[in-house]
Formats: sequence, C-alpha cells, structure tokens
Amino acid sequence: MGKQGCVVCNIAGILVIIGALNWGLVGALQLNLVDQIFGAGSGLSRVIYVLVGLAGIMKLASCFKECPCCKKS
Repeated sequence: MGKQGCVVCNIAGILVIIGALNWGLVGALQLNLVDQIFGAGSGLSRVIYVLVGLAGIMKLASCFKECPCCKKS
C-alpha cells in the first residue's frame, strides 16, 4: 500500500485524477465532462481548471521535493 499523504496532497491527487479522466474523455469521446456539468467557459469550470492545474504543478513538484506538511507527520 502507498504512503498516506497529508490532506492537501490527497486533495491534489484527487484533482489530478479528475483532470486526467476528463482529458481521457475528451480524447476518446470528444466529451468534456467539466464543461458539460458546469457550462462551457463558465466561471466555475474555469476555477476547476485552475485548481486541477495547480494540483498538477504540486504533484510535479512532489517528484523532486517532499511536501512540508507530509514531512511533519
């Protein structure tokens, strides 16, 4: 079983998975689920895209440096 991360790392992981699944649907079925649910170009869908992007950057950074929150526990 993998190591248990902090709450922030777990949320980032979930957001990265959501983003990956959405891109998989776009590539396979030309279906953008985020836009379908929240409306194409809506403020909420843009917020979700920004959060997914930040989560991706955080996960990429975690490949090189351990999260300070995870280090404490």
